[in-house]
Amino acid sequence: MHGADFVLRFTAPRNTIQSEFPASIKEVSPTFCEIYGQAENAKADGLDQLVGIGLRKALEFLVKDFAKSEHTESVEKIEHMQLGKCIDTYISDQNVLQCAKRAAWLGNDETHYIRKWTDKDVSDLYLLVRLTVNWIDNHLLTKKYISEMSGGA
Repeated sequence: MHGADFVLRFTAPRNTIQSEFPASIKEVSPTFCEIYGQAENAKADGLDQLVGIGLRKALEFLVKDFAKSEHTESVEKIEHMQLGKCIDTYISDQNVLQCAKRAAWLGNDETHYIRKWTDKDVSDLYLLVRLTVNWIDNHLLTKKYISEMSGGA
């Protein structure tokens, strides 16, 4: 067919830049890392209505996997619990708790018709998820060094 116009819309497969996470986060919640990467891909693809939903799901895996690692006797309870209740019940580190709670609130806004936090958006959710990651990493590293160096000098 001569004279037809064609437009290249995209090529596949494509590689996107994905965030790197500390080893402690990769170990505790590899599924979080995978879902977070998919949320980043959605953003790169212009699927802005799906990014917040993906971040909210990633957050749930991160928090629940962290809670399960800290409370091995309550794994089944944690898995079946709503995220907010899990945060309140099983997260004792106040920095993790406060950031995760706020990230969950914004994540819920991304999935509901009416927004509660009208002055916040998905960029705030990204930041709160990253803060939660950082506080969990700090908690895990501190716990590791306290355990490894318990004898003192």
